[in-house]
Formats: sequence, C-alpha cells, structure tokens
Amino acid sequence: MREHLVAYFESHRKLVESSALQLILTSPQPLDLSRALIDSAGTESPFVTHAMVVEMMAQRAPASSRAPAPAPVAPPPYALVSEGYSTPAAGRGPLEAYGELFASRFATLSRMLRGRPELANVRPIHDLARAEGRAAVIGMVRDVRQTPEKHHILLTLEDASGSIELLAPRGTEAARTPFLPDEVVGVVVQVGRERDRLSRVLSAHRPDVTTPRTPRRTATPERVAFLSDLHIGSKSFLAEEWASFVEFLHGRGPDPALAAEIRQVVIAGDLVDGIGIYPNQERDLAIGDVLEQYAELARRLRELPARMEIVVVPGNHDAVCPAEPQPGLPPEIRSSLPENVHSISNPSTFALGGVVVTAYHGRSFDDLIPAIPGASYARPTEVMKRMLTMRHLAPMYGGRTPLAPLARDGLVIDPSPDILVTGHAHTYGIDQYRGVLLLNASTWQAETDYQKMRNISPVPAHCAVVDLSDLTVTTVDCTEGRVVLRTGA
Repeated sequence: MREHLVAYFESHRKLVESSALQLILTSPQPLDLSRALIDSAGTESPFVTHAMVVEMMAQRAPASSRAPAPAPVAPPPYALVSEGYSTPAAGRGPLEAYGELFASRFATLSRMLRGRPELANVRPIHDLARAEGRAAVIGMVRDVRQTPEKHHILLTLEDASGSIELLAPRGTEAARTPFLPDEVVGVVVQVGRERDRLSRVLSAHRPDVTTPRTPRRTATPERVAFLSDLHIGSKSFLAEEWASFVEFLHGRGPDPALAAEIRQVVIAGDLVDGIGIYPNQERDLAIGDVLEQYAELARRLRELPARMEIVVVPGNHDAVCPAEPQPGLPPEIRSSLPENVHSISNPSTFALGGVVVTAYHGRSFDDLIPAIPGASYARPTEVMKRMLTMRHLAPMYGGRTPLAPLARDGLVIDPSPDILVTGHAHTYGIDQYRGVLLLNASTWQAETDYQKMRNISPVPAHCAVVDLSDLTVTTVDCTEGRVVLRTGA
C-alpha cells in the first residue's frame, strides 16, 4: 500500500512527507484520505505535509468522537479505496447542487491534465482573447456539432472563466476521437487572429490512464470470480447453469484446484430483476415481490462455498436510488443476506490483495454506445476503454443515466485501477488497456423479449476467474450443461 500511495501522489504531481505518509497509512481508507488531501491542496503547493494530514483527519473525524467506541467488527476481505456514493449535502437547491457536482468533476480531471508537457502554459479560456499563436486550455465540452457542408467539428468548451467555440477540422488527429458532451479535455489551439475566424484545435488530450504503470499483483496465486446481472426473480434466470457453476465452486468440476484458489466473488450489479424497471416487466417475473426476490438471492448466494467472501454493487434493477452513484443496498435488505456478503456502492474502488478493482454496473453504456460511432453492446470493452481515456464512468448529463447531485463526483475514475469490471450489457468481454484488465462480466439471465426489442444478444452463464498474481483470466463456461474451462475469453 505504501508504494501505491506514493505512486498516487506522484500521478497528481504531489510530494508527500515521510511522516505524513506514515499517518495516512493508519487511516481505515488511506486512498480516500489521500484524495481529500489532494483536493484541499489545490495547485498552489506541490507538498503534502504532516500538518495537512493531521488537519484533514480532524475534519473527517465524526462529531461524536467522544462517544464510546463501537464494538470491534471483523475487517472486510477487501480494502475499500473509495465509494462513489456520498451523502448529499442538505440545504442546496438543484442548480447549486449540480453546479458543485460539475465543479468537482472539472477540478479533479483538470488537475490530471495540468503539468503535462503537451499542455504547457495552460491558461483560462477568458484569456484566449488576448493570446496570439498557440495556446493551451482545459475545458468541459458543452456542445459538439458539425458544420453543414464539410462536416468539420464545432466544439464549445467552458471553464470557470467563460466559454469558447473552436474548430476541429475533419480528418485531423484532434477530430479522430469523438468529443462527448460533458467530458473534460485539454486542447492546444491556434488562436484565430481575425474576429470572424474560429481558433483551430491542433491537438486534443484527455486525462487518460498514465503510462508506464507500476503493476500491483499478489505474491502467490489468489483468484477472484467476477459475475454480474443475476436478475434473481426473472423467469429467465438460468437456474441449471447456476447449479453447474455452484458445483464447480465446490470442487466438483473439471479443475477442483482452480476452484479452491477462488477466495472472493465480485458481482457487478442487477442482483435481482426488480419491479417496474421497464414496460410490462411483470410478464417476465417469476417472483413479483422485490423483497421475496432478495430472499431468493440470499438463498442462491448461500449455495456458494461459505469460505468465499462476496462483494456486491447494485445496478439499475436493484432496490436503491437509480441516480448514480448509487448507495449500497439498504440495511433491511443487507441484513437478510449471508454474513459473507458485503454490499458497497455503485461504483466502488477497492483493493483485493493489493490489486485495485473498480466495479461499476455500467448503466452509462446506454448513453455512450449511441454517442460513440461503431460502439455496440456486443463490444463493451471498447466503451470501457473510452471511459478510461476520459477517466470518467458516466460523463453525459441528461440522458438515460440519471446523475445524483452530490458535492463530489464519485464517477471520476481516480485512482486508475488494475481491474475495471462492468456488467449491464449482458454479454462477456475481456481486454486490456494500458495495463488495466477490462472485464464485462456475464449475465445469468437468458434473452428476454425486452432485450430482443433493444437488439441486445446476451452471452450468459460465463464467469471470469482472475489470478491476482498475474491478472490472467480463466473463463468458466456453464452454458453447455457442463462446465468448460478456457484461458481468456
């Protein structure tokens, strides 16, 4: 963890004092504390001092710190880096709340871009009016459109100082990757000297995953199973395939030694099918009461070996607020689940044996796929790569993915993970991007009429088993009436 913290501060161009680092390591959530320190330090000073850590820890201490300490509880099987969801601040109107959300996004992502050699001498957008020649700015994309004849890109960027319209000529490197509404980008522009001439975008740069990256791995083989979209309560739940998977985990399959090395199971959302999620859903339900669906979920999870720890995030079908980031399951549902089930928010970032995992259900696929030329539900990892280039899981406001008006944008990808896992697409994908393992975890629901209408062809009943010592993937395919193991996809 020490090496990871040092690398994290270095990625944000901060130097942390040795005594400050020691104090951070005593925190139950050291990376969450580190993020708060970077946010508070701003860009004025490159140092994180012992005094800054003491002050931040005092601010974050609960108001009832003098109350008797609660009874100790067993630590979870993972180190929680950060949860996307945070409690909304009281007393704010909607406009103010969303203003804080986008200001948080811009501050975090622009900090990742500042100091890069390709964006030397970044200046506020307002100052471009007095600039000559080349200049660099960082802004949030407010609008993207094409010129009617030659299909050049007209791009409107804004920051706290103002906004500007820029021209990205068709066919240039800057226009090759489509700009998406509400993403944060840095651009180098050739300032237009004439009043009626737009400044031209010479190059565009995104926060992206920095390279080279220091790989984080376990010293010995330690395996994690990744699933998603169980949809318990649906008539289309694949009970026979699930039974085959349970048999495999209990060592009664083709490779008992592999099953014995699996210590955790991560489920990336849509644990149950829910109620009223889409039109006429009641026709597809085998269990019409959501609490009974969760009772059945508890029964299904108890079928897994008790030695395994299960980490779950909710999805858009689960009984939590649909706006993202989503909180973990409510206490009345959580208490009904087995003791080895740990519910955290969607998204969440956590460490398993030092390997950092970001788990996100993936609702934003519904907005990103129509916006990215050539993207499809059949190739979800291509969309996940775009998430990493933007360092954001769901940037687009006003689409199918509702965004919660929180003071901190919990959908920013910070820190960059070793594994990014999503679900929602009901397919199965494995890929790599700049040293990050990409997994779109498989569903355990057969194709429904609603999916046919939306042209989604599921790839169900696959499980990705990842060895944390080298991030190799073994696919457990339960679709043929027996378990078949394959290396990779």
